Amino acid sequence: MLNNEYYSQVFHEMKNSVTLISSYLQLIEKKHPEILSFDYWITSKNETARLRTITTELSQVKLGSQLTLEIADFRDFIADCCRGFHCLADQEGVTFALTLPDTPLPVLIDAKQLRLAMVNLLKNSCEAMNHHGQVAVEALVEESHITVRITDSGCGIPPALIEKVFDPFVSTKEDGSGLGLNITRQIVTAHGGTITVASREWEGCTFTMTLPCQSGRTMSFL
Repeated sequence: MLNNEYYSQVFHEMKNSVTLISSYLQLIEKKHPEILSFDYWITSKNETARLRTITTELSQVKLGSQLTLEIADFRDFIADCCRGFHCLADQEGVTFALTLPDTPLPVLIDAKQLRLAMVNLLKNSCEAMNHHGQVAVEALVEESHITVRITDSGCGIPPALIEKVFDPFVSTKEDGSGLGLNITRQIVTAHGGTITVASREWEGCTFTMTLPCQSGRTMSFL
């Protein structure tokens, strides 16, 4: 039976192979543009892109790895995550709002892994709006927990999928892998937190993430 280290290596090798295949397909298309009219060419490219997305997401997280926890001010962490998101929002024609408290939000986190979770949520919100609308991020302290709400004004999630949205291989996007939100939930859970979603179909949705202000437990995920 393969151990976690070997699984990580397998995902890495799969990602490299799919990346090469994707590059070869682009070169073929560039040298032979007539291939665009061939049956199944576009489908083959789309399926290759989907496989690349899946292997990339799987390779981003090591199975069974321990979180490397450090004390941080969650305000700075959120601001840093959102700083890079501004560029994506501008490209997508989306406006962006960030609300942070004036007081520090001390928390023990693995910044690298939790950043992956935040980026997944921000990217999903941006892509849900079809080049118009707003993404609003709010962080605040509620009792002994930090709450982060990410709200978009997009199309929302169909009622039939709302209970399954964190399950693997369930996606509302045509080319989605359905792994991003599943990985996000596992990372948040590993930090002793929770994540939920409330949807307003055709009006948007809100993802709510809660984390303990401080935790000294040993944490692992996947």
